[in-house]
Amino acid sequence: MKKIIFCLTLIALAAGASAQDRIALGLKAGFNSTKINLSDVPDNTTIKNEAKSGFLFGAYGRIRLVGSLSFQPEMYYAKKKSNANGMIGDNSFNNNVTYHTWDIPLLANLQLIDLKILKIYGVAGPVASFNAKTTSDLPTLEDLDKTNWTLQAGLGAEVWRLTADFRYEWGIKDISKAQVGQKTDVLTFSLGYKLFGI
Repeated sequence: MKKIIFCLTLIALAAGASAQDRIALGLKAGFNSTKINLSDVPDNTTIKNEAKSGFLFGAYGRIRLVGSLSFQPEMYYAKKKSNANGMIGDNSFNNNVTYHTWDIPLLANLQLIDLKILKIYGVAGPVASFNAKTTSDLPTLEDLDKTNWTLQAGLGAEVWRLTADFRYEWGIKDISKAQVGQKTDVLTFSLGYKLFGI
């Protein structure tokens, strides 16, 4: 019995060590700059969109697939802001919108340069975004879809357990039920800390 327990313990330790060679888990936080673009602006309407700053925090994982290619799922909470102002006929308006989302990027991570101390990588993939809360100066624009899809791509660097990356995210579907063609453009900068793994 002791031999069986000893063998199982060795197998579990070997499996754990093998998994750590292929899997990583870390925390991340950062800032975003969000702009909502309106593609279907009504006649007699002039709109200027301005990006506003927000933040994000959450966690990321990394699973090595083959060679320098890894799968990098993430989940983070994000607060995003945007401003639109202009004229509707003879009436001016200024609308600030803030929306809180849970974002789940499903990214491919490709290591481009490995200098041992410094690693440079690229990431790209789809993002599922779940709307938690929205506030707007124009209540009709608070009725956002509960789920939104975007694409994300960027570059990053890793030194020891620390990571830093810049990403651009663009919407592939309207975020609002209002018929004005709202899509998001988001620029993010984040810092990460790897808890364990590759």
